[in-house]
Amino acid sequence: MRYWLAATVLSFVALGFPLPASAQYGRARPECRGMGDPRACTCALDNGGMLAPDNHRPGRFRWNAPKRGTGAHMAFMNCASGVR
Repeated sequence: MRYWLAATVLSFVALGFPLPASAQYGRARPECRGMGDPRACTCALDNGGMLAPDNHRPGRFRWNAPKRGTGAHMAFMNCASGVR
């Protein structure tokens, strides 16, 4: 099992695919760096959230968390609160 996981990760790196960013370990996605809470934004995008244009501030974006009551929302909440 470990060999398969290592081989998969190495193949992604060799092919140039970006690995998912992990907000739990302090890395923020590039599109979240200008947000007020880049960690929560990264957690939202990693767990099924999305970016949407902000109608009140032209040219700016806001992030939306995954739908409440779903497993993705619970994963977002755990990530944003720092639970590992």
